[in-house]
Amino acid sequence: MNQPALSTSAPLRYFSFAALYLAQGIPQGLLLLTIPAWLAANGMDAATVGGFVGIMVLPWTFKIVVGPLMDRYSYLPMGRRRPWLLGAQALLLLGMASLALIPEPLQHLPLLMGAGFLVSCFGAVQDVATDGLAVDVTPPDQQARANGLMWGSKVLGLSGTLSAGTWAINTYGFAAAVLGLSAVLGLIMVVPSCVRERPREKLFPWSTGSAAPEALLLKVGTWSEVILTLKRGFLLRNSLLGAFCLALFGFVVGSKDACLPLFTIGELGWANGTYANLVAAANLGSALAAMVLAGWLADRVGKVRIISIYLVLAAAVWALLAFSVERWPETHFVPTIITTLQSVETFCIVAVFATAMHLCWQRVAATQFTLYMVCYNVGYTVAGATLGLLTELLGWRWLFVLFGSVLLIVSMLLLFLRLRAHTAALDRLEEAHLQRLAQVGIQPELGVPGPLLE
Repeated sequence: MNQPALSTSAPLRYFSFAALYLAQGIPQGLLLLTIPAWLAANGMDAATVGGFVGIMVLPWTFKIVVGPLMDRYSYLPMGRRRPWLLGAQALLLLGMASLALIPEPLQHLPLLMGAGFLVSCFGAVQDVATDGLAVDVTPPDQQARANGLMWGSKVLGLSGTLSAGTWAINTYGFAAAVLGLSAVLGLIMVVPSCVRERPREKLFPWSTGSAAPEALLLKVGTWSEVILTLKRGFLLRNSLLGAFCLALFGFVVGSKDACLPLFTIGELGWANGTYANLVAAANLGSALAAMVLAGWLADRVGKVRIISIYLVLAAAVWALLAFSVERWPETHFVPTIITTLQSVETFCIVAVFATAMHLCWQRVAATQFTLYMVCYNVGYTVAGATLGLLTELLGWRWLFVLFGSVLLIVSMLLLFLRLRAHTAALDRLEEAHLQRLAQVGIQPELGVPGPLLE
């Protein structure tokens, strides 16, 4: 029987990964955008809002613990990643729905933070499973396009949740808004439930099927193999440089997400619905454009070069905002700034994540890619934790100057990133690894997961 699977169908891959990233955007849109804006609209200060954002992102820094577990253990008859994916998606759905049980969330912030933290934990596991699956079954020449669709869909989830969630909270209350978003998340869960990772695998534990030969060959036998291979790949110069740039970039993105609600609602006097609708519209437009153009631009211009262009452009926009204080009250000035920043960020993230995939040694690509995302989320978490202090010390103008300066520093560091040299170094590591396997009597062809990234 012909069984379409992610490993054999590019259209099915694109659709499934887009749906899974859309599902990621719903809880993140609620916890990182909708609720912080709601808190700001109800008089919470920068330290409270920034602390909430930091706690919600904190579980995403623990993904490096989950990645090796997925590489080491899985129920292979259902695939390497899919059992983890289905389990995380189910817990994510239950966690989201449980937020509706919190009485008077504004009066019970510790309880809201605790429940949101658990939801973020389940979301982080789902993210690792999705990324691992994407790295496993997506050919290198499709990764930029896949990232464009994936991140565009996630932004759609974020922006849709911000807009619809804010409207629902203001109209029907917190519990009704959360239950509505949970229902949408439940519908999306149908996609991974109906799609196999590889042909002839089981859809569910009680279904017929067996482990695919490719999954058996990719199985990592020992913890030492996971740890030592990851260490050799990650400690390469270009890998460390990329990780540091990701952390700095995450710091600016996290600072922007935490400070813009406070700046627009607290400083400029906007309604939280006005802010939510603006960001949602900006994200929606940029996400749709990114799905079509972001991957193509990254391939056409070069991933590192296009990232540098985006960073310089974003830094210029932050500088314009910082040194145009007198224009802040104008009707269209700050909305145009925010729209531009959101759009540039969306395109930049597509190229950034595609570059992170390029830096991975495919033998441990899932774990290594997770480690890069941890670096990004560490920067994001630090941003939320330090926002209150930075705002108090610098004020809005110099805070914006700081954001632009960090982006310029990242663009300069990228001048020293050499992807071709890194690929050559990975080739040498792979050759040495195969020689070690041969010396201990393991057939090398049984351990090679596939060609290295070009």
